[in-house]
Amino acid sequence: MTTRLIAGCGYVGMQVAAKWLQSGDKVFAFTRDSTRSDELGKLGIRPILWNWIPGSLPIDQDNWSELRKCMATSEPSTLLVAVSHAPQPDMDPRETHTRGLVNLKHALLAADSRNTVDWIYLSTTGVFGNTSPGEWVDEKSKVGPNRPGSIAAWEAEQWLANNLESNRVVVLRPAGIYGPGRVPRWQSIRDQMPLKADPDSYLNLIHVADLASIVVCVSKQKTIGSLYCVSDGQPVLRREYYEFISQLGNWPPPVFETLESNSTSNTTSRSDGNKRISNNCIQNELSYPFLFPSYREGLRSLLEGLGKT
Repeated sequence: MTTRLIAGCGYVGMQVAAKWLQSGDKVFAFTRDSTRSDELGKLGIRPILWNWIPGSLPIDQDNWSELRKCMATSEPSTLLVAVSHAPQPDMDPRETHTRGLVNLKHALLAADSRNTVDWIYLSTTGVFGNTSPGEWVDEKSKVGPNRPGSIAAWEAEQWLANNLESNRVVVLRPAGIYGPGRVPRWQSIRDQMPLKADPDSYLNLIHVADLASIVVCVSKQKTIGSLYCVSDGQPVLRREYYEFISQLGNWPPPVFETLESNSTSNTTSRSDGNKRISNNCIQNELSYPFLFPSYREGLRSLLEGLGKT
């Protein structure tokens, strides 16, 4: 039986946990909320009450002791880090994840003296920052994050590369994650609220079910590389994406707010969202059959939920 551990068992982590459990793996998850801990336990996930920010919450010893026993007998063990990149109060974005990763490394070394844990880190394609309009980017493209969450992810990527030399580490950079309960802007389209977005910029997406399946694939096979962009490989202009949502919901066409071309903030927003993410690397290596190969299949699968919510 393989041992799996999740730090950040939220929207993506829960889907990954379910797939690991279905395959017979033993799954543990860190959580800082006691109520959330009870919810995880009912799903068959062994919760460990802990906050990865140093000194904020001691590790709950019950399931931690069981984790240590499992890690001592299973090889390899896998750690998925899927913690939100959202800014934290009174914390430099450059430390939002790196401080937690340091604490996490020390905790795992205490649990597994053999240090055989495989790490999978969910970063973001936001680390690419500004690009030329419509430019295709991939794992070799220049990095230049300019938002707090993207800065946190890029700093974490560098920390992992420099501090886990003896471990297998795979960094996944997902595009915009959507799926059940998470369809960007559909309420605004339904209610005819102006969208603050450049309709002629690109949107890159990955359905949460496909992202979770790719995480599982990476956890079960040795990859050639250590960095992969994860998207459906079908970037779409925001205008087309929002118009498709309006068609599915049988609503009027979307309304876009006029963007001032001389606005610095709008320029940053446009350039951040006007790149096209290539998924050639992970496609060529994994040959993964996408459940939702484009936003069209993905949104159609969510139509019933959109109509009733």
